[in-house]
Amino acid sequence: MREKISLLFFLLLSTSCTQLEKLKHETISSPDEWCVHQPCYQIGQITISQPTSSIIVYLLALLSIFVGYFFMTRHQQQVSRKWWGISLLLGGIGALLAGTSYQAFGYEIKCDGRPHCIWTSWWEIGYEILTVASAGALLIGVAYTCFSKKWQQLAQTIALLISVIYLATILVGLILPNRFLLSFEWMILFVTPSYCFILISNAFQYFRNKKQLLRQLMVSWFILFLTVGIYYGYMMANMTQFLWQKGIWFSDNDVLHLGMMAWIGYIYFVLRHNIKDRYLRTI
Repeated sequence: MREKISLLFFLLLSTSCTQLEKLKHETISSPDEWCVHQPCYQIGQITISQPTSSIIVYLLALLSIFVGYFFMTRHQQQVSRKWWGISLLLGGIGALLAGTSYQAFGYEIKCDGRPHCIWTSWWEIGYEILTVASAGALLIGVAYTCFSKKWQQLAQTIALLISVIYLATILVGLILPNRFLLSFEWMILFVTPSYCFILISNAFQYFRNKKQLLRQLMVSWFILFLTVGIYYGYMMANMTQFLWQKGIWFSDNDVLHLGMMAWIGYIYFVLRHNIKDRYLRTI
């Protein structure tokens, strides 16, 4: 039975890799055009894409992994702290994958040795899967911090369902292949419910009981949603291309990543002191 499952997984993986090659890049038709649309830096035979953006996203990844590791190793027998740590750790690993394919080694992964650049890669798909899982883990962590036992169970169910359904759609997207099912926008549709559920629940709790923890949580969600709002505003205003025409590279992703660093910094320096289980239990 294990051999059959392994064989099936190998066949699906092989098929998916072949299918990804069919998804050509939407705006860059050949490898020669890659560095026209973004800054590149040559190190020997390796082309580094968006060097400043790569530094920013890798710093974000390391910060998230560090804070996640901090929560997981200093959970103080608190389930909530453990899940906060899992969320930040998954998010940090996802950021490493994203920065590698979207920024630093995008040319090497998507263009080098090919007649045309491909649109996505396994690095980016891994990032999307980990980001959805990270949002689900955060929902569980916040549930253990703030919710009643009934709502804690509901949060775990929601997180599991979202992750399983998303994985299923990713599999469908790989087999077809379907560009939208593998897109960043599709991932956002699965991430948003977890964060909205957290925000609405915490806001309702805060207006009923203005505890310090709830106030700090609301500040953290304000930072996060403000970051997302500025990111989309920057992107819709086409600021990345506008500045690039003037020789300045500061992308919408840079805006998002700097805001995320501020959010994680707030979690570490402020929230970490008060995150604990609402109900005492052992891990």
